Amino acid sequence: MGASGQSDETAPAHDGELSFPDVPRLELDELLEQLIHRADDVLATQGRLRGLLRANAAVAADLSLPVVLRRIVDAARDLLGARYAALGVVGRDGQLEQFVHAGIADGVVAQIGELPRGRGILGLLISSPVPIRLADLAGHPASAGFPAGHPPMSAFLGVPIRAGDEVFGNLYLTERSRGGEFTAEDEELAIALAAAAGGAIANARRFTESEQRRRWLAASGELTPLLLSGQAVEPYALITELAAAAAESDFAAMVLPHGSGQVAVRAVSGLTGAELRDRTAPLDGSLAGRAITSGKPVLVTDYSSEAAAATLSVDIGPMMVVPLAAGEEVAGALLLGRLAGNPGFTEASLQMAAAFASTAAVTLELSQARADQMALARMEDHDRIAGDLHDHVVQELFALGIGMQGLASRTDRPEHAERIRTYIDAIDKVIIKIRNTIFQLYAGEQRPGSLQEQLLEILSEHSLRVGLTASIRFAGPIDTSVDTELASDILAVTREALTNSARQAGAAELSLSLADDLVTLDITDNGRGLDVHDETNGLASIRLHAERHGGTLVLGRSDGGGTRLTWTARLHP
Repeated sequence: MGASGQSDETAPAHDGELSFPDVPRLELDELLEQLIHRADDVLATQGRLRGLLRANAAVAADLSLPVVLRRIVDAARDLLGARYAALGVVGRDGQLEQFVHAGIADGVVAQIGELPRGRGILGLLISSPVPIRLADLAGHPASAGFPAGHPPMSAFLGVPIRAGDEVFGNLYLTERSRGGEFTAEDEELAIALAAAAGGAIANARRFTESEQRRRWLAASGELTPLLLSGQAVEPYALITELAAAAAESDFAAMVLPHGSGQVAVRAVSGLTGAELRDRTAPLDGSLAGRAITSGKPVLVTDYSSEAAAATLSVDIGPMMVVPLAAGEEVAGALLLGRLAGNPGFTEASLQMAAAFASTAAVTLELSQARADQMALARMEDHDRIAGDLHDHVVQELFALGIGMQGLASRTDRPEHAERIRTYIDAIDKVIIKIRNTIFQLYAGEQRPGSLQEQLLEILSEHSLRVGLTASIRFAGPIDTSVDTELASDILAVTREALTNSARQAGAAELSLSLADDLVTLDITDNGRGLDVHDETNGLASIRLHAERHGGTLVLGRSDGGGTRLTWTARLHP
């Protein structure tokens, strides 16, 4: 205390100095420190809000879904200062069908092997989509541990990502770079980012679906005119290729019913085409059979769980199977698949593929109906032309030949009679050619591969290959009476005989008739003739074919100096 009665603590300052009591000075220092801390917190909060705005802008800057998912993971890792970040897409089966990650080197990822499918803590977030914040990931009761080679992780933060009312997936963050566990503020930032990510994902999905719809419509627009115009030589292959491109699938296959209780791959496209071609499977129990019998599309998240997947050299993941249905009629099924690890198909994708397959089935039916209509029109034209040839041209030529025969018998000059008979022979040959033409016009009405049709093809083949001019006449119900075995021998004999004729003749006339259970094949050429005792010209084989059916072979000279072969066989030896 001083003489004035004032203490030193309250004495006025001298020399312009300002003094404060010690206690108020300490309180002021504490207040200033608090203000500084508050200012730091405000600045930090502002920085994180700016980071959140940058992250929101980054994830909303693109409409490609794979790019959006990658940007969400990178933005979350940077915003929250996490060493590792990942986004798991939840599939229809409740497991992770896609896992986008950041922070782990590629070599470590390869060493770990299979990506997470949604077990342990990740599965807990799938079954209960609410934020989870843990100080020690391994200490939680639901933890399933880490595979060999996996980096250690302790602090964990997971939040669900919703696209509309649907849980699209989950955002995972581990190992806070500033140390310690994630804070409540970190959780709020992650929830805010997840909300923005959900909107970006919804927009990307809508854009993706619009692009898919555009591809499917373009595929239908390309398919329909090609099928209806008849320009598609392999319609099933065309449908398969267009569908594979529209679905952005790694492979596609067209499966059709095959025999009794079986299905077979008719056309393929893509990576596994060589393996799938001509494969068969039971109708009951196969994915294609399920779509064919039910008439409903099938969506598969992971084909590797199917028994048939073990027979393929590649791992197939998602697949969709759509029926080739026109109304209630199902002609087959279209399989579209991707390799394991690739994004799965959505319900929207399945419906678009089903609509394309239905359009293809209806177009195929319309194309077939148009082809049948055109074939019927051609048959009617053929009937009319063949009738005109038979009723008018052949009859008039026949009458002309009869008249010329009468004229030849009344002439007194032998050279004139001989010349007229030459003209008559020429008319007979013209009549034979016209009748062959008439039969060819009717050949379209014969059942496929009929004996008469095959004989005409053999004559045409020899004409083109060796220049042998040949004609043939038919008599009797040959196609309806001759069985398959006898028909095969007749064809073999005809080929062998025409081959012999081509060596020493330029023309041949054939006739095939059936009367009284006896088939007679008569072949006459205009060549120099064969040695009837020489069995090295295939005659032994021809004779054996005849004897097999209780028939004979007679070989001799024709009136013109060539060879005449008469071969017979019985229908019931």
